[in-house]
Amino acid sequence: MAERALPPASPEPASSTVSTAFGSPLEPAAAAAPAPAHDTYVVHVQKDQICRVPPPENAYLAERYRNARGGGGGGGAKKQEGPACSPCVARTLGALLLGAAVAISLVVLRPGVPSFSIDRLTSRPPPRADYDFFLTAVNPNKMTALWYRSGSAVLLHKGRTLAKGDVGQPAEGGEDVTDFSMLLRGVPHDGHTPRAVDKALGGSREHLALQLEVGVRVQVHVGALGFGQRRLVVRCEIGAAGLRKDVHISSQNCRSSFVN
Repeated sequence: MAERALPPASPEPASSTVSTAFGSPLEPAAAAAPAPAHDTYVVHVQKDQICRVPPPENAYLAERYRNARGGGGGGGAKKQEGPACSPCVARTLGALLLGAAVAISLVVLRPGVPSFSIDRLTSRPPPRADYDFFLTAVNPNKMTALWYRSGSAVLLHKGRTLAKGDVGQPAEGGEDVTDFSMLLRGVPHDGHTPRAVDKALGGSREHLALQLEVGVRVQVHVGALGFGQRRLVVRCEIGAAGLRKDVHISSQNCRSSFVN
């Protein structure tokens, strides 16, 4: 019997070589080899950048903290009430101080004008007739006192000077006086005294018109503080019945004003 010829064996690739170092030679090489390992990377992350999911109670604590700082409603808004009102209080105090300063300025710079009246007039006989006036002043200001300083006065009849003199300190002196007197010396006329005045000095009771003009310095005081002086002018229209000794004043009209 002829032998069947076998086809020539083809050479095996190198990758199919069976290793008998480990395992059975009957197992294929692919089964014996370990699986290829994957690449491994090591990443370093800073601890403070690691993100974690906070526990649920942290949200409650954070909400309470925001409310305590005024970020939320309820009690936080009430706590912010004090600091928020601080500018309001400062503005209110500033407005009050400004109003007080304005009020004091008006009281000091523009005080009410005192009113005057002639309580008594006494004359002395010629040849040089003198006139002694006693006046009363009423201060309308409740917050300020008026201190009268030196000044001058003149007595006239139809524009002609009869007597003049200086106004010194008021009779009572002291603070905010109301009564003071002044003595006016008769001016020599060299025999040219107005006839009506001569008759009144001689005992006539006929009506005689006189004018009294007074200019005096007044200082305004608020408590113990004294402020700048102002000039006060007083003009009185007087109706007298004679000029003998105690003169009877039948009428008077006094007007006063500050001139600076």
